[in-house]
Amino acid sequence: MSRASGTSSAPVETTAPCVLVVHGHFYQPPRENPWTDELVREPSAAPFANWNERILAECYRANAFARIHGSSEEVRGVVNNYANISFNVGPTLARWIERVDPITVERMAAGDQAQVRRLGTGGAMAQVWGHPILPLCSPRDRRTQIAWGIADFVARFGRKPEGMWLPETGADPATLEALIEAGIEYTILAPEQIAQVRAPGGPWKPVNRDTVDTGRGYRFVHGDGSGRSIALAIFDGPLSRELAFGTATRDSESFLATIKACADRSGASGSRLVLAASDGELYGHHKKFSDLMLAHALTAGAVKAGMTVTNLGAFFRAEPPTWEAELGKGPLGEGTAWSCAHGLGRWMRDCGCAMRSRDESGWSQAWRGPLRTALDRLRDETAVLFQDIGGELFDDPWAVRDAFGTVLEASPDVRAKFLVKNGRGALKKGRDQAIDDALSLMELSRASLAMYASCGWFFDDVAGIESSLVIRQAAYVLDIWKRFGPRPPVREFRARLAEAKSNIREAGTGADVFDRVARHRTTSVEVAAAIAFDEVGRKGAGAHRPSLLAGHRLESAKAELGVVKGKLTVRNERTGVRETLAYEARQRGPLTLSAVVGKTKLDLDDLPDELRDPIAIALVERLAGAERISARDCRQAIALLRITAGAGTHLDPLFQELVASLLVRLLAQEGANACKEESLAVVAELLEALPPGQRFESQRRVQEWLWIGCERLRAGGKTVGVVLRALAGKVGIAVDAVGVDPAVEARR
Repeated sequence: MSRASGTSSAPVETTAPCVLVVHGHFYQPPRENPWTDELVREPSAAPFANWNERILAECYRANAFARIHGSSEEVRGVVNNYANISFNVGPTLARWIERVDPITVERMAAGDQAQVRRLGTGGAMAQVWGHPILPLCSPRDRRTQIAWGIADFVARFGRKPEGMWLPETGADPATLEALIEAGIEYTILAPEQIAQVRAPGGPWKPVNRDTVDTGRGYRFVHGDGSGRSIALAIFDGPLSRELAFGTATRDSESFLATIKACADRSGASGSRLVLAASDGELYGHHKKFSDLMLAHALTAGAVKAGMTVTNLGAFFRAEPPTWEAELGKGPLGEGTAWSCAHGLGRWMRDCGCAMRSRDESGWSQAWRGPLRTALDRLRDETAVLFQDIGGELFDDPWAVRDAFGTVLEASPDVRAKFLVKNGRGALKKGRDQAIDDALSLMELSRASLAMYASCGWFFDDVAGIESSLVIRQAAYVLDIWKRFGPRPPVREFRARLAEAKSNIREAGTGADVFDRVARHRTTSVEVAAAIAFDEVGRKGAGAHRPSLLAGHRLESAKAELGVVKGKLTVRNERTGVRETLAYEARQRGPLTLSAVVGKTKLDLDDLPDELRDPIAIALVERLAGAERISARDCRQAIALLRITAGAGTHLDPLFQELVASLLVRLLAQEGANACKEESLAVVAELLEALPPGQRFESQRRVQEWLWIGCERLRAGGKTVGVVLRALAGKVGIAVDAVGVDPAVEARR
């Protein structure tokens, strides 16, 4: 428990003004399939389609529209929390939010501008683009990651960033010097990352996480002798732990009382800074309703408590840091971070940091080293390819890559225009092949940067979701590599990953993870097949076309019932490359589709999740409303839905509704034939696919159906078979009691 956790909710008097900055670090790893740029369904996030959408609703949008309720629970105000906090939003996350809910990103930008008007500077900070651990990046990648983070910030917030968030606050002198060189004025660090401090003109004084005074700002001076520096805001460690694990977010009074107690620990002269920094998802997602608490505390509560709510840019303008700070080097001199007690070990080796202790799990994180080595080698080999190909297209390919961040999210045509302007030779002349090569080369480099998202090493196993994401980005890098002719080093990469052994025997090694995620690959052939399946199976209802591979039908004509033929042009939105393909699709039965695209034969099951799932769901929806369905159709539908649901043990609400609809249709259709064994078996499967809460009403219908069927069998002098008895037992029907008069039975 922190020193702040035992404070009373009564007001605490401080001896100097208390300046409060609440910082939220808003970030999710890029979960999109890199071949399609789409998220797949995640049943565990129900009732939302995936966890990004759930966190958007519970946190990102909730903080854009935080309610303040009156005594009668009516909404008395709606507060944009982004207008009162310091915050950063990861570029890859902001990109996704903008695609699905642009109003939330607009509210973030509006909140920043509101602070510019009120305080003279905004509360938004930039973030390093792909959330890598910067001290572990190559110097070139570190420079590009910073440049792209700045470019993304300028595009979203319309101004140059003053501050920049370092992923996991990972820092070493080279990292802070790179920020200084990029024009960044301040960043945030953890108290345990500071080794010593000194007052102006005074001697250096060693400090640790418990003795460093977080109530003032510090300067880190560039080592080149120029005198350039960056301001460091050190967040209050006990406070941040209390916010995450204690009760300080219970209500605004508790929150502000804890803040005042923290201010009292500082010996800084003038205003005493209290910086509460945490993952932004804490406010509303990790801790329900804390977005509402924050809205009240930073508007009404702080004013009554005599606190000044500000942002770091405004604080540093009012209180320019004069004390200097030196960074801790970490146990092995690699640097430090806020989420590893062993320097940067969590992203390199089995340092002991894990979500569950080794005593609890028995697991090892020795896989981290081989994963890091495999990606680093692939990065270096990709850099050689980038230099070789890029040298033919640009005078300075690395400088062009740094500047490419300004058009990273633009259309292929805009990106192509940028590259032509900065190109040489055939590219400068606008030759199509050179343009396609340049776009593909930048996409190769973008993916090689994306594969370093820090979450890939943070958790406990190489077969976990987050590690799979970075390995999937690497598989995508190797796929793009094929365009340039030289053999991609797939075999060598897999061999290195094979040394990363999962703690789950069935999961194998990192090489097995690679093989699994490589099956997420989506090609233009598969996109063409999906559109063809949509046309023949869904009667042109509108195929789901992933934004990365946009298909456009040129011509299509039905040759006969259940068959469509045509040609399709598919364009990769990242590389701009177009491909025209001939296709023919057939439907044999309500759920059976097949196609030939070019010379490739595909069934619905051959498509990746993002393409297959919408078509499969639509087919099952049509089947549930069909005039007649068969038991075989229902069995196929269950199989389709289970595949679509992924690895979850239960179907999500959408699929539960479809299963219940199929069950009702089958029972109504088979009312006179309850003795058919195939129908009985499928009814049992449909029931088992439903969760207990959804099963109750359906089970009552099955009971009634079985009762009638048994009565008819008895009336015809037939016996009740084994399969029927088994199903009756599952739904609580006493078969031997069917046809017995209860009054007669009672007299016995």
